[in-house]
Amino acid sequence: MATERRPGPGPRARTWLGWAAAAAGVAVVAFFVGRAGSEVGTATPSPSPTAAPLTVTFGTALDAVSGEAIHPTSRFRAGDEFAYSVRLGAAPGVAKILVEIIRLEGGTETVAQRPSEQGIVTTSRVIAFKVHAADLLHAWGPGSYSMRMYLSAAGAPFATGSFTLVETPVPS
Repeated sequence: MATERRPGPGPRARTWLGWAAAAAGVAVVAFFVGRAGSEVGTATPSPSPTAAPLTVTFGTALDAVSGEAIHPTSRFRAGDEFAYSVRLGAAPGVAKILVEIIRLEGGTETVAQRPSEQGIVTTSRVIAFKVHAADLLHAWGPGSYSMRMYLSAAGAPFATGSFTLVETPVPS
């Protein structure tokens, strides 16, 4: 009985054809993946507007459990504690933020405190601080102010809020 030979490639040829098919498949995948990044260096549309800044909450104390400002107010006298806080959606992952204070006077904005570093807890979603209002009155004087918080000097504020420092009249 004679062996019958089938038409088609032999075992060695099938191995080479398998490798060629695999290489062609990789090339096709690389082509499509490469096309996804091919826009690099070309004009890009303007970025979508950033989310509105979070609101800074002002109060006369910080809650011992949550760390957030309580006894809400935006007006502070010399004898008050000046507390503020902002709750983030996620921990910032940075050890410092920048806090800027702007004096608001008759439609004019004047820098009362340039962006200055404030240490924060990198793993906390709450950024909070407390100081004596008398110290702020001494530094900036009475008036209306805006607080702006930044994660970096080059970025937009991630949180803003407004407050008023009121000079307490001296009793006569």
